[in-house]
Amino acid sequence: MRGGAERALSVLRRLLAPNFEPCLACGKPVRAGASLPGICERCAAGVPWIARPRCPVCGRAQGCPDCLRPEARERAFEMNRSAVLYDAAMRRWIAEYKYGGREAFAEPFSIMLEQAYRNLVREMSAERKIRYRSPGWKADLVTWVPVSEERLEERGFNQAELIARQMARRLHIPAHALLERRVHTGKQSSKTRAERLHNLDGAFGLLPNLDPRFFRKWDLIGTEKRPRGSFPIAILLVDDIYTTGTTAAICASALKQLESLLGCSVLVYSLTLARS
Repeated sequence: MRGGAERALSVLRRLLAPNFEPCLACGKPVRAGASLPGICERCAAGVPWIARPRCPVCGRAQGCPDCLRPEARERAFEMNRSAVLYDAAMRRWIAEYKYGGREAFAEPFSIMLEQAYRNLVREMSAERKIRYRSPGWKADLVTWVPVSEERLEERGFNQAELIARQMARRLHIPAHALLERRVHTGKQSSKTRAERLHNLDGAFGLLPNLDPRFFRKWDLIGTEKRPRGSFPIAILLVDDIYTTGTTAAICASALKQLESLLGCSVLVYSLTLARS
């Protein structure tokens, strides 16, 4: 009798006990309702958010020599905005996510990315109101930087696609693959700036046989509400890290080729998890 009561009490204690999960970053318990799922409040408090970008082009929080270079003025994307600085902690977290196979980081990363998107919406909406006296801004479609087949087989997933899809799902924005990686290149992080600028030449392009009906399905073109060519389509290009902007620039150039397919202007906005 006594043993049965003790077992019942043990079960009751387990049911009533808080359900803690280990923090993805430090392993300590994470309380339910944490601001970043899977990240304890102590680690979350150390996230180096970029609240006020100093560079209007790349979104860098410090002084930015890159966007003063002549080649930077020819970039096909409108601007980049990043959620956080690429400090030592973020470098470790992203490495564990990309190379360590810890896909659980995708949820907190997608929430961090969502915060950067909401900041971008406020920024763009304020600018449109001042310049054009038009209503608020939002992205029409989310896509991501693709990885090569070799990299996909190695990692098992595309780190940019995973966080992009999770963010888009919460924001109720259509998400679709639009680009392919045509050339397998080595890791950009191991290359100099000059090597990065030329390493990706011809590496990305539009997916073949893209069907305009996809865009009509999402009410982006050819509808009574949005006649073909009436105003630009805003595409959000997602990646994990912004370093020199070369990847975003080449991908944006490829996405601009949609203009001839769709018969309307396309504006590309880069959104990245971290800014180095």
